Amino acid sequence: MDAVREAFARVARMAAAAGFDWLQLHAAHGYLVASFLSPLTNRRADEYGGPLERRARFPLEVLDAVRAEWPAERPLSVAISASDCAPGGLELDEAMELVRLLATHGCDLVEVLAGQTTVEAEPAYGRGFLTPLSEQIRNGAGIPTLVGGHLTTANELNTLLAAGRTDLRLFDPS
Repeated sequence: MDAVREAFARVARMAAAAGFDWLQLHAAHGYLVASFLSPLTNRRADEYGGPLERRARFPLEVLDAVRAEWPAERPLSVAISASDCAPGGLELDEAMELVRLLATHGCDLVEVLAGQTTVEAEPAYGRGFLTPLSEQIRNGAGIPTLVGGHLTTANELNTLLAAGRTDLRLFDPS
């Protein structure tokens, strides 16, 4: 775990030296850091498993290591699965708790994603399906959000921004 944490920090150092403007830690969709967060994938019985505070411990350690290497004046975002979309998985109430923890550890922005943690996940894919999650996290946890999820027109995207449902958006012209 120490080596993994240092590898994330090393990448942040390299990205800063290369002049990147923005860095994102991907902690969604069952990837390595995300696998600690979901109760569906984290079955540990030590200080890194169990309730959210313990499941979030390693992701927060990674975030701290990355934040220490990433310039304070440049944004650092974290992508999270706000819902595992599967029974027994992480849901919005825990995601809100997680986002508040991320903010206290230097996260500037959260990309709101959902599902794809396990093969049993059943996200309700459709036009703007991530928008309600983004809105609740943005307004409930008080942190800026980035949202995508089948948003296909500039008018649709601008409406979400104007309505305060997100702060940034991904455009999918397909």
